[in-house]
Amino acid sequence: TFPQKGEMILQRSTPPLLETPMAVFNDHDFTPNDRFFVRWHYPFPTSIDPARHRLRLAGHVNRPLSLSLADLARLPRVALAAVNQCAGNGRGLFAPRVAGAQWANGAMGNARWEGVRLKDVLALAGVKAGAVAVRFGGLDAPQVESAPDYDKSLPIDHALSDDVLIAWGMNGTPLPLLNGFPLRLVVPGWYSTYWVCLLY
Repeated sequence: TFPQKGEMILQRSTPPLLETPMAVFNDHDFTPNDRFFVRWHYPFPTSIDPARHRLRLAGHVNRPLSLSLADLARLPRVALAAVNQCAGNGRGLFAPRVAGAQWANGAMGNARWEGVRLKDVLALAGVKAGAVAVRFGGLDAPQVESAPDYDKSLPIDHALSDDVLIAWGMNGTPLPLLNGFPLRLVVPGWYSTYWVCLLY
């Protein structure tokens, strides 16, 4: 069993890879949260205190910041529909076989995401001229010292576009733990490797 999840196709238990059954897509325009696919690269935190969670901004900015969820909630709220899809979706159908999670077609889902625009958060910190990218890190930490952190980056021009969100909501409720609670990046049109979960 996995918290807040119903019947799923188990690809791996640790860290969890859970695939959405195809029948779910036939029954819903928006993939229900309890049937939304799960893809973690490293083990996930099992206990998160949202009151203590902070989003830290540093680097090539005028004002390094540490923002609480309450701080983020003061910014203009945005909601949008977007498909989140693993770059390996369909890998299990390849012949010859390709290494990696053997997804069929269920490593994707459509949801209504709610949060704030990344560009509004970056404006609070004041991005300095000459910045070329924004790097994001997740709380899913490697278990051995030789493994890399799970970080991704977006070109600064795309990070400042209107449809990139820092989301706390999914289909009208808080993000499920396995889908990024309390915060995740939403990057419509980009593979889910860029939708970093549990931003620090």
